[in-house]
Parts: sequence; structure tokens; C-alpha cells
Amino acid sequence: MNKSHFAGPLATTIAVGAALFQSTHLPAHALVLYETGFERFEGYDPKLDLVGQSGWIGEGSGGNGIIGDVIPGFNGQVAYLGYNAPINHSTTLNVWHPLGFNPISTDPPVVQFSVSLQIQDSTTTAPYFDDFRWSVYGTDGHRFFTIDFDNDARGVFYLLDETVPARAAFRDTRYSFSNGTPYDMTVTMDLAKNLWSAAINGAVIVNAQKITTTGHALSLGDIDAVWVVRDPDHPGDNFMVFDDYKVEITPLTAIPPQLEFVGWSPVSSAFQVKVWGEPGVTYSLEATSDFQTWTPVAQGTASGTDSSVVLRDTDARNHPHRFYRATSKVL
Repeated sequence: MNKSHFAGPLATTIAVGAALFQSTHLPAHALVLYETGFERFEGYDPKLDLVGQSGWIGEGSGGNGIIGDVIPGFNGQVAYLGYNAPINHSTTLNVWHPLGFNPISTDPPVVQFSVSLQIQDSTTTAPYFDDFRWSVYGTDGHRFFTIDFDNDARGVFYLLDETVPARAAFRDTRYSFSNGTPYDMTVTMDLAKNLWSAAINGAVIVNAQKITTTGHALSLGDIDAVWVVRDPDHPGDNFMVFDDYKVEITPLTAIPPQLEFVGWSPVSSAFQVKVWGEPGVTYSLEATSDFQTWTPVAQGTASGTDSSVVLRDTDARNHPHRFYRATSKVL
């Protein structure tokens, strides 16, 4: 395949309790397209490159392989990308496992990709900073979108498929990361509605963006780990560790809403919750103190560039603790 290359809920201290994420669309089971933990029993050998093992393919050059030693925050063996400099001034290395999923039904499914990852910083031996990315491709090699971990800015950015693949085209998620820290990332793709969202450790970083902005036929060819060297004359020895790579078709009928605390508003005397949803969908905020009875407290329609809505519980002060959920069921 010819690639197109280019350079959680948080507990509140207010006495109204914590938020609970819940959707009206709860999956009963999922169909796994592909998953791996890069373990030896799966056939992965730490002495060999990742490319060429268990169906993994690569394009470009540079370090990649399996780490057999235990890394804090991960279980067992992990894969890595980076560290060893590419040859012949190569600036990109893509590694992927083919998925080859072409939805043929009139009701395309929701697909979810999850992975654990960690960005390890460059050393004084090669004190340069590169980018590590996750790119989603169709079966015809079309790149739909990319999530970029910028090891210079220590921030996460994303790119859609309508933009010229230049650094200035990346959009800032305003999510920062730390080197040597493991993160769990989940990307949810609603093929029927042409929308995708992403979360890291439960915090929404991208919400309700178009999978394709150009009307390209939707399919899922592969989801690549990518190393992008900023300066071919000075590649860093930074690298990305990743594990628990999983792609599945879920029984969800839509990307479920997620909650984020906004906090107490002294102006309105209300507890505020931000609901990340789908554009034009009306959401109901429900509250409970016992997980038995849920009471609707507010509703609103997701809008704006991030397809969100802030909902307020004006009765929160009358309850010693409260838990919340958002549903697409109107009051």
C-alpha cells in the first residue's frame, strides 16, 4: 500500500459527588477485527523487528520491534517505533497490520480502536524531538485522519483529510502529555454518520469530527503507528511504546456522549457538566443519589465546532452527593 506521508471523569471537591458516564447505547458484545498484546505466545520475538512478524507490514525505515523487558505501566511485551535512526534520510516510518474492512450493509457500524502508548524522550546522545502518530487509512490507501503526538511541543494534535499535510494544518487538541507516562487512547468511528471522536485516559481530545471531509468512500484498511522525523539530518532517539492494540466493531448505534466537569457556577448557583456529543443531537442530563432512580435535570443540543453542550443542575445544592449521566433521550 502506498501511504500519503507528511511531516476522565474527574472527581469534584464540591459536595455534589462525582460524574458518571453512561450512554443509552450499551454494547452487549463486539466483533473483534484484530487485536494483539505483542506477547511471545502470539509469535512475537523481541530479537526481531516488528515488521515481518505476525502479519505486520512497514513502509519507510527506522527502528521498530518488540521490547521483552517489563516497562512500568504495561503488562508483558510491548511494541515500539523509533529510537534507531532511519537510513537514506528517510523521514517517515509506518507500521501496520492490515484490517481490510469494507462495510457493505446499508447501516455501517461503529468501529472502535484502542491502544496503550507511551512516548519516550530523546537522550543527550541525540537530543532532537520527532512526532509519533496514529493514522487511519481506507482500503484504497486514502488517509482519513491522523492523531499526532508532538514530542517537541509535548502536545497532541490532529489532521483531517481535506487539509494539505503540512505542520501548520494540524489542529491543537489542547491536550498535553508527559514523557515516560503510559496513556490509554480510544478512537471511535461512526461510519454511518461519518464522525469520529478520540479520548485519552477518558478525557475527550477530539469530538465529532468528520472521518472524511471530501466524500471519500468509507472503509478501514489499517490503523498505522507512524514515526515522523523532523530533521532527516538529526533524528532523535525518542520512540513510542505501544501495547494492547485492538480494533472492533461495536453494537453501538452512535458514538456515546461523554461527560466532563465544568464545576460550580456561583452566578447561576448550579453544578455544570459539559456533554460531548454529536452535532444537532439533544441530550438529557440525569442525576441520581442511589443509582436506582434517575431524575432528568436539564437538556440541551450539542453544537459548535466541538459538538458539545454545557448543562446545569440548579438543584445540586440540595443534595449531599449526586451522580450524573447523559443520554440522547429528551425530557
